[in-house]
Amino acid sequence: GREGDPNLSAEISKRIGVNQDLAKASKIDDVRFVVQKNGNAEAFNAVNVATAYSRLGRHVRDWERGTLDDAEWYLALERRARTILPEMSAWAASSVTWALGRTGRDPGAAFLVDLEAKLSAVADELEPQGVANVLWGLAALEHRASPRLRDALEAAAVKHCRFASKEGGRDAKRGPVRAPPRRDDRRRQNEGQSPGFKPYELTMMFWALTRLGDEPGMELRGLFEAQCGRQLHLLKPQELSMVASAYGRVERVAPLLAAVAEESVMRAGLNNFKPNEIANLMWGLAKVHARQLSDGVNFGNLDDRFALDDPEGFGALTRLLAPGVSGKALVRQDLLDVFVDEFSARAHEFTSGDMALSAWAIATLTAKPTRYETRFELDGDGSSATVEVAQANELPSKVAALEPIESAAVVRVKEFSPLDFANLLWAFAKLNHTPGDRFQAEFEEAVIEKISKFDAQVLANTVYAYAALQLPGAMNVLPLIGRHFKDRLHEFKPRELLMVLWAFTRCSYDPGADAMARFERATRPMTDNLAPDEVTQYLWASAVLKYRPTQGALRGFEARIVDCPARFSGTSITLTLWAYGTLNLPPPFAVMDRFGDELELSRADEFYPQDLSLGFWSAAVIMTQPKADDVPMVNALDTGARERVLRQMAKHLGSLGATSVSPEGLSAIYMAILAVEMHSSSLFAELKSNWGHLAAAAESSWRATKGKGPTVSKLQKAVGKTLDELGVEYESEKLVRGGLIRPDFVVKGKAKIVVEVDGPYHFSVEPSAASDAGEELEDWFGGGGGETPDAFEKDRFGFGSVLRPLGGTILRNQLLSSWGWNVVTVSYRDWMKADNDTSGGAKREYLKGLLDQAGYL
Repeated sequence: GREGDPNLSAEISKRIGVNQDLAKASKIDDVRFVVQKNGNAEAFNAVNVATAYSRLGRHVRDWERGTLDDAEWYLALERRARTILPEMSAWAASSVTWALGRTGRDPGAAFLVDLEAKLSAVADELEPQGVANVLWGLAALEHRASPRLRDALEAAAVKHCRFASKEGGRDAKRGPVRAPPRRDDRRRQNEGQSPGFKPYELTMMFWALTRLGDEPGMELRGLFEAQCGRQLHLLKPQELSMVASAYGRVERVAPLLAAVAEESVMRAGLNNFKPNEIANLMWGLAKVHARQLSDGVNFGNLDDRFALDDPEGFGALTRLLAPGVSGKALVRQDLLDVFVDEFSARAHEFTSGDMALSAWAIATLTAKPTRYETRFELDGDGSSATVEVAQANELPSKVAALEPIESAAVVRVKEFSPLDFANLLWAFAKLNHTPGDRFQAEFEEAVIEKISKFDAQVLANTVYAYAALQLPGAMNVLPLIGRHFKDRLHEFKPRELLMVLWAFTRCSYDPGADAMARFERATRPMTDNLAPDEVTQYLWASAVLKYRPTQGALRGFEARIVDCPARFSGTSITLTLWAYGTLNLPPPFAVMDRFGDELELSRADEFYPQDLSLGFWSAAVIMTQPKADDVPMVNALDTGARERVLRQMAKHLGSLGATSVSPEGLSAIYMAILAVEMHSSSLFAELKSNWGHLAAAAESSWRATKGKGPTVSKLQKAVGKTLDELGVEYESEKLVRGGLIRPDFVVKGKAKIVVEVDGPYHFSVEPSAASDAGEELEDWFGGGGGETPDAFEKDRFGFGSVLRPLGGTILRNQLLSSWGWNVVTVSYRDWMKADNDTSGGAKREYLKGLLDQAGYL
């Protein structure tokens, strides 16, 4: 009826009047006045309650959210709402749900149970706006709907999307503003056809369904993408942002996102986006971009799967270790440039969280830089942590577009959450932007202050970024972070553990045997689920740090290598082989057989040039390892598998040009050639055509390396002094075999004797080793030159550890032996034991015994 109709009861007229008063409310106090005026809502009917909630939701201001918890008038309205829920229409129930989200008021479990029951009963009656409002309200409350209610709401959304799909959506205009339906209309069930979602309703519905990380069903996703694609040209900045963030939250790859990126830049205009809308848009695009690369590649291709490169180092390994991915364009470069420019120009408008999120997104979306090569060690000289970077590949140490962002971040650094710290610093590392001194100082101070609140991911990302940028504060932050995560390693995911290990190698920071033992214990339960690249990462980092995995851990890794269904890429194979070769670990037949199978299927273009030189060197070192098994059949199988891998690595050398490989890579190839020639003349003759075009350049690089001025350690000088005391004549650092190797000492006399002094960096140790087995090492196991100045004063591993010489060191001594030299190795540990005798007698006796065994006359 109409107001004033004499047939209407006074009660109905009163409730209409209440609704008119509520409709005039423009702030919370107006609603409060009407509620209190009417006995704290005791006589409100369902429409009055719904209207009151609707006005609260419409007019609540940000600072007022959460202020209603103790307001008696509001609590009375809430009690009335729960009482009258069964009488509410679908529209009324949706209004209440939406308003709860807007006001930030959690009404409690009992209320929500009743509300869910009502919504489940009327979900099929909800109009598009009602479906969107309910879903948004629940999402804003961070309340996960029961499976029954979620299914009902998805079914309603499907119905509205399906209608729009059949009808072709709305026309090119924004669409008419619909008048609120009459109350009688709201009570009708499924009368007529659904008008379909408006653009805002459509995007809000989908965003809300994904808010807590739950993915909508396949049918709804398909219908949404079809309808959203039709209406894309109508979407406003907020709506575009919601679409991107929704897909990012569930990491769902969809072609629609590329169009969203283009619409945002080319039509909507980023200048019309609020900072948080830019942040959410970019974050969503970056998350989908990462998932796109993860899902759409050959798992053997780690360059695609984990394509983030640290611009300064460890070429292949950085691709494997970075926490984000990039490379293939979901967002075209020209569009990304506009994102960067807009963010840089408006950085001061961004909150700390939006700033860090946007920086992370840009870094993730940025294509990786040109590959950077690794300088790996050949004979235990400790240079594996050094990186050789071609001048043409260098990136600037500062990025101009990031400087305003850095300046804005310094101002807000106290506001940064732990995750903000990690995201921003990681982004700087990814983009090769070294922040200025002020930022570093402020950031380091803030990190130290808040580090106790860092979770596993934040700790891993922070330590990665410090290491990648080689910030001076890394040596302050790394030990501090180490203390915080040592008892929390069980919280780390495999990739986070590996990022920390990579950071240690990048900074040449030895965490110590105890820490490595903890890493191993934390990793072992995960071994059966590791991806090929993750197995590689652990073994590689262990090799760089000179820690051998314990036998139990190594068997677990080897079982995973053999049984893993995913392919190993060329990079992963070569780096795994390098770990085995460097640590002098004999790979079992099954591992080499698996790698042989993989390599037979490989193509030369699957390898980087440095990977091929590294793989060839590693295969040669493994092939020449001393046999640990005396059973001829076992030895024959192992030898066959190792030679098979060597052949496969050698076959791809023909694809290399001398200028495509670094000097270190060429030196590695030459050492491998020497090893093959030593191992088998027939195998050498069979394979030499593969490297013939590289032989001259490889030998030249090798000789240039050996011809450089030597570094003489304190330990080497001490051994030389003792030789003098014994009256032994020698030449120090004399080149032999026409300049191919330069031993520490060449003893003069009838017998061909060389003395090699082996410092700590020529040995590996097990993290949990507790006994000294130095006396078990054979003479031809041992080291070469290149000792750090202070190595003589300190045993890096501790006297309780079990030392084993590195593979490159063994190969060097094998080569010398094959050329007729008797090799005497002086272990730094044995020397330090003898050094306890201040008279020098123990050292002379020790050294004389070694020389006598070698046939010194």
